[in-house]
Amino acid sequence: MTPIFNESIDQAPSAEIVTRRRVRLFPLLIGVAGLALVGRTVDIYTGVDLMFAAAQAEEQETTATTEGQDAATAEHAADAAAPVADTGAPAIIGLPSSEEMELLSQLRQRRLELDKRARELDEQEKTLLAFEKRIDDKIGQLKVLEEQVKSHLKVFEDQEAEQLASIVKVYETMPAKEAAPRFEMLGLETQMDLVTRMKPLKVAALMAKMSPDAASRLTTELANVAQAPNLEDIQGNN
Repeated sequence: MTPIFNESIDQAPSAEIVTRRRVRLFPLLIGVAGLALVGRTVDIYTGVDLMFAAAQAEEQETTATTEGQDAATAEHAADAAAPVADTGAPAIIGLPSSEEMELLSQLRQRRLELDKRARELDEQEKTLLAFEKRIDDKIGQLKVLEEQVKSHLKVFEDQEAEQLASIVKVYETMPAKEAAPRFEMLGLETQMDLVTRMKPLKVAALMAKMSPDAASRLTTELANVAQAPNLEDIQGNN
């Protein structure tokens, strides 16, 4: 019984010592854990900063690459737009040579000249059409005026014919002895107008009472009127 009791007594201090050691180590563990937590936090923030820095660097690199590509494209376009110098070297396939560029320029200039000439011809045609229309209008007005003149002449001729018919009736009614002196006082043209409208018997009686000279002149004029017209007169009338 004694050895067992002694062993229990010897083990009791060891348990207390262990407990005390645990109590002493606990704050130390807490401190170590705090330091580890602080370090982890620093690592997290540092990682975030590194991520942002990497993202900014990547964005800058992408921007620089894009700008470089744009500059290269612009330079290529400028080179393509610039005329190719005639150095005797073979022309690049796909690009026009200087002769072709000059030919195209000449063709373009010729096209512009032809377009200008076409516009000028169109304007001249419009002017001629307008002038032709004015001429047609004038011709139409002249035709209307001609019809009006013909109408007035017809009226005048009708009135003149009525007056001559009235005078003829007077001379036919008058005795030849009284009518002859008055008839001789008329002009030869008027005598012809009246005689050509009078009855032949009345004309013969009138001329018998006229003087020989007046009757001779009237007879000669009647003979000239009865003759056929000359060729010059026919051509002149045409």
